[in-house]
Amino acid sequence: MSKNFELLNQGSHHPAAVQTPTRIASRSKSDLSNGYPQWVGDVSEEMFLAGLWRIIQHGWRTIAAFTLLVVIIVVTASLLMKAQYEAVGKVVFHRENDSGVLGFKGIETSLVEDPEDRAAIDTQIGILETDALAMQVINDLHLDKTPKLTGRVEPSGNEDRLVKAIHRGLKISKVKGTRLIEIRFRSTDPRLAADIVNQLSNSYVDQYYKSEFQASTQISDFLASQLKELQAKVEESRRKLIDYQKENGIFGLDDKQNIVTAKLDDLNRDLTAAEADRVQKEVNYRLARSGQPELIAKLQPDNLVTKLRAQQADLENQMAQASVQLGPAHVKIIELSKQIAQVRQSVDAEVRRIGEQITYEYKSGMQRERMLRAALEAQKQAADKLSANAIQSDILRHEFETNRKLYEDLLQKQKEVSISSSLKSSNIWIVDPARPPRLPAAPNILRNFALSLLFGMFGGVLLAFGLTKVNEKIVTLEQAEIASPLPSLGVVPLLVAKNKNGASAQLNNANGSVKPELVSALQPMSLAAESYKAIVTSILLSHRAHPAVILVTSSLPGEGKTTVSTNLAIALGRLRRRVLLVDTDLRRPSVHRAMRLSSIKGLGTILRKPAALDEVVVACPDVPNLFVLPAGPINLSEDTELLVSSFKDLVDRWRIQFDHIIIDTPPVLAMTDAVRMSVEADSVILVIRAGQVAKKEFLRAQDLLLRVNARVTGFVLNGEDPHSSQFQNYYGYYGQDRSKCLGEGA
Repeated sequence: MSKNFELLNQGSHHPAAVQTPTRIASRSKSDLSNGYPQWVGDVSEEMFLAGLWRIIQHGWRTIAAFTLLVVIIVVTASLLMKAQYEAVGKVVFHRENDSGVLGFKGIETSLVEDPEDRAAIDTQIGILETDALAMQVINDLHLDKTPKLTGRVEPSGNEDRLVKAIHRGLKISKVKGTRLIEIRFRSTDPRLAADIVNQLSNSYVDQYYKSEFQASTQISDFLASQLKELQAKVEESRRKLIDYQKENGIFGLDDKQNIVTAKLDDLNRDLTAAEADRVQKEVNYRLARSGQPELIAKLQPDNLVTKLRAQQADLENQMAQASVQLGPAHVKIIELSKQIAQVRQSVDAEVRRIGEQITYEYKSGMQRERMLRAALEAQKQAADKLSANAIQSDILRHEFETNRKLYEDLLQKQKEVSISSSLKSSNIWIVDPARPPRLPAAPNILRNFALSLLFGMFGGVLLAFGLTKVNEKIVTLEQAEIASPLPSLGVVPLLVAKNKNGASAQLNNANGSVKPELVSALQPMSLAAESYKAIVTSILLSHRAHPAVILVTSSLPGEGKTTVSTNLAIALGRLRRRVLLVDTDLRRPSVHRAMRLSSIKGLGTILRKPAALDEVVVACPDVPNLFVLPAGPINLSEDTELLVSSFKDLVDRWRIQFDHIIIDTPPVLAMTDAVRMSVEADSVILVIRAGQVAKKEFLRAQDLLLRVNARVTGFVLNGEDPHSSQFQNYYGYYGQDRSKCLGEGA
């Protein structure tokens, strides 16, 4: 192993050999003056649970005591409480809708909830919780005359206490997914609880029916008064309409029944027919005036002219035949000539008669057309006047129809309200009357015990957590790494073994137990010694050049800085380096006691008068190359300031003669000596005692060092439980077979 440390001494520098925190990736860029990064990572869930478990482990007595106290208080209070009985009743409420038989409001039977339905039920719940219903229950059950409710008889006129007692024991809620309203009441008397629930339900239903009946009655009375007024308006509007129609000759109620309009239509049709007839007669008249009998004969195919023409043609045919056979002088010829002349006279007479008839008919048609046209014009004037009068008539008719329709509607509504007011509304009723409960509802001792146990444990954990946070101690390396931006240089286990070993007597306590200050010399193969070697490795490899002046300090006294200083000096001495261990804690020097050395001469001697270093330095016989400069004779009033003021000169002289100078200083927070001397050191080591220093004290100490730009290399966690998971992660595997080396001998 010494060869390996020699390799380190030759300047081998590999970052993997340095023990650094496992969460380097969670650090941000440096924002401190000495270049150390500031920790900004979040605590993982596993770290939180581990920390919570540690709090429970360390504060289990607090948790148990708090839980026991809560359980005792809750159980005692539950046993001292009077038994409370809870009666339950249910009322169903259906919201009315506008559909129903004959226009009456029906019951909404759908089970689908909507905002209006919910609002309606909430309204009914609010009515059930009113003081008016509570007073009704008090009066109906005569609760003001019995001490059952409040424990005493209340004076008359002071019902406030009774009302408050009703509200205090009453609980009204909606049954989820239904239209049921659940009414609960608690009381020490089971019969009284059931009576109050039932009486409240009955009073509520009766009040609802009464309010509905009163509303219907008021509406009916209002409608009756309105009907009287509307009836008078209907009669008045009808009278005005009839009078106006009589005055203006409007005898019909509408345009179809109006006489003037009907007569105008008739005249219009007659005039059209007369015009057509006159046109036809005018054609006949013009034909008759032409003097052509044939045309007149064509106008009347079956008239006498046609017959006479046929007779004339027959006679002329006979005469032509007779003239050929008999001659013109024959008697028959003469007779036929007379007959033909007579027929011709008859035709001419008939043509004249027809012409006269057509002329008469034509003139008559013209006269009739003129008369109808004159009558139509006169009727049009009457119709125009009627139209002007009909506007006002329509207004009066519309007013009459409106009043009549409104009157009929109100009359129908009055009949409906009269009928519905005589019927009892059925949209609310009691579905489950309350019965006196047999078992008390409170106190539930088992439930209270379970809840008190649960909340007691929860409160105990919170109390333990709060107490821990008030003065939180750093117990594990994980806590220190989370709290500090500094790297971890190593972990030193807590030494508990007490068996003698084969080392020289001056390195053991009087009772034979291992001295932790010299464990690196007494048990070089133990886990404690290996931990110090790992710390030395971290210190040497954390600098480009191996640090010569190493200052060891702590936040508070008793954290083991002297133990760490002596063991680091021993480990460095085994590397064949000249090491000087200096005790600068002039107030409470302890290095000479740890090493069992004389303190007649030492640092105080050098400070007061010039002296050679060889005269005051003591060599350690069991550790070659290790020299100790104890505190020596001390004069606190002078030596402290002399040490600080001349520390730089002393360090410069020691650098020449020794490879490493280990300086054991006072605590940082107790006095300022260590802070002032730290600026001259090449490496500053901050020692933390597990479970002793608080987080805020540790952060304050490192902040003081970083503010003066001290070269703080990192921290060392001292006194870690060797059986903890954190320590086993570091050294557990290699120390399994040598666990006895902690104190049973090398």
